[in-house]
Amino acid sequence: MLRIRMYPAENGDAFLLSAAGSNVLVDGGYAKTFDDHIQSDLLEIASRGEHLDLVIASHIDADHISGLIRFLTINEKSAAPKVVSVGQVWHNSLRSLTAINDAAIRPTDRLILDAINRRGHPVQIGILPNGPKDISARQGSSLAALIRRGGYRWNDHDGATSIAVERAPVFQLAGGNIRVIGPTQQRLDGLLKWWKGRLRQMGYNGPTGTGGEIDDAFELVCEHAGESAASRPVPVSARERKDLEAVYDPDVSITNGSSIATIIELGGARVLMLADAWAEDVVPALRALESHGHSMLFDAIKISHHGSLRNTSPELLRLVDAPRYIVSSNGNAHGHPDIEVLAAIVDRPASFSRTLYFNYPTPASAFLRNHVSKSGASFTVHDKATDWIEIEGQTDD
Repeated sequence: MLRIRMYPAENGDAFLLSAAGSNVLVDGGYAKTFDDHIQSDLLEIASRGEHLDLVIASHIDADHISGLIRFLTINEKSAAPKVVSVGQVWHNSLRSLTAINDAAIRPTDRLILDAINRRGHPVQIGILPNGPKDISARQGSSLAALIRRGGYRWNDHDGATSIAVERAPVFQLAGGNIRVIGPTQQRLDGLLKWWKGRLRQMGYNGPTGTGGEIDDAFELVCEHAGESAASRPVPVSARERKDLEAVYDPDVSITNGSSIATIIELGGARVLMLADAWAEDVVPALRALESHGHSMLFDAIKISHHGSLRNTSPELLRLVDAPRYIVSSNGNAHGHPDIEVLAAIVDRPASFSRTLYFNYPTPASAFLRNHVSKSGASFTVHDKATDWIEIEGQTDD
């Protein structure tokens, strides 16, 4: 049996998957998410004599990695962890995308990097353990710096290579494995190109390879890009109801496109964990697996980008299905999840009943409670679903 815990991570993501002595942490929400919810579970894991086999930072966005930054700050050294031992961390940083920089950085360019780093992490609800005035936390280390300083195994070695679908890493666990289905190398190359362009816009003309303060600047610029890309929420009652086919508009966020998306097989169950990935990248990866005999019926699917209509395409929903869908969002900041996505999920005919789990009640989950499936398919809604979700694996691969 697989157990999944979806933490109350505000508008972010944080999940713990456990089965047969294996434990995987996928994203960490905000610092407050770690302090109030995740840390106690990790201490319990350690008390059982177990460890975190893998920590996945899906992509560089404050609502996904701030809690991980908090975790590694407190956990300190890999060799002598304060909370729990960690097998390895997956995190695509500047170090994973470029060669080491040996060239000198001019004083004028260093001033620009210093300004980026002094600006610190975005100020958002829950990101700082002691609120927006916690300047030390705002200007704290990047996740990459903490991984390296703590001596953690990183991207299966020292972090100098990326986690990408072309490398086809299958991470073995006791009683299961994790298969990477995103990002593509093309998306990571696009992230690096975008990063270089942003530096030039800021007046920086120095080297852009990995090394020292530029690694911190890379993460901070990516975090602020995610903050500025936030869309204004549209109240459900104010939005004209349309089918997903009519309103689907593919995501163009460079950071979202770099998301590490996975299929986690553990405890006899198969879970599709989509982070904030683009549907246009996920579909080809899944079709390739389907052509080799892999079932597209999963035991659970974590919907991409908090249920945004820009990341769950009609094509993706024609390809995959599951009796359980997991949606992480409090409905604030971005207005997720979108009702068109939720309706499209349950309107499809199915021979089984679907359950949709939300970690917060939102206008969209309230809408779904009163929705009648167009096909007559059965479904139930669970909001405030922050306790363990237990899954007995039933799908075949």
